[in-house]
Amino acid sequence: MIMPKAIEIAIIWGNPPMGTSNYTMYKAEIEEAINNYGLRNNQAHLFTYLPPEIIRQWLWDVFAREPHEVIVEQIYY
Repeated sequence: MIMPKAIEIAIIWGNPPMGTSNYTMYKAEIEEAINNYGLRNNQAHLFTYLPPEIIRQWLWDVFAREPHEVIVEQIYY
């Protein structure tokens, strides 16, 4: 399977929504998420490459702040 070069994400913070940020996960960060969350031997998510709940957890761990929702906007191969 071909690894994406980047995944563009919209992050909605807070419940009720308190703001939106845009973030791009690059190849090194995608590989880190795959390794850190035990996805190495699992099939990638059909539409986003990484399951949205894994992206959400990774963002929570990186920013020490819980995102309310993540939206995958674009994947670059």
